[in-house]
Amino acid sequence: MHVHVTVDQGGWQPAPGPEPGSRWWQRIRWGYNLALAALSLTLAGPWGALLASVRDEESLAGAWVMAVIPLIVLGYLDNARRVEAAAAHPDLWTPKWRAAAMRLLLWAAALGTVLTLPITTLVYALTGVMPA
Repeated sequence: MHVHVTVDQGGWQPAPGPEPGSRWWQRIRWGYNLALAALSLTLAGPWGALLASVRDEESLAGAWVMAVIPLIVLGYLDNARRVEAAAAHPDLWTPKWRAAAMRLLLWAAALGTVLTLPITTLVYALTGVMPA
């Protein structure tokens, strides 16, 4: 029986990496988002009515374009305001209020779009029936 022992003396061992942070679904503030979603319903109704009138009078594609562009812009601004609030001093309230206002507008646009366009689009796609 032969035993070979190798000792590596290549230098210092690297320091272990930092502990992984919490996952994205663990960082969601459920109460905050549910409260803003409920408050946004007052704005989602008029936005949905506007999208429905565009859908009925102009075209379904036009209503989707009209819905998606503000969603993209509000999503970008929501992310920017959220980062601004996270980087601000904890005693400053203005960045937090701006982030909450932007999230409220994003919820309103998303809920107004979801409550107005997808079902109609599905019905049009499945039946082929378009409004007269």
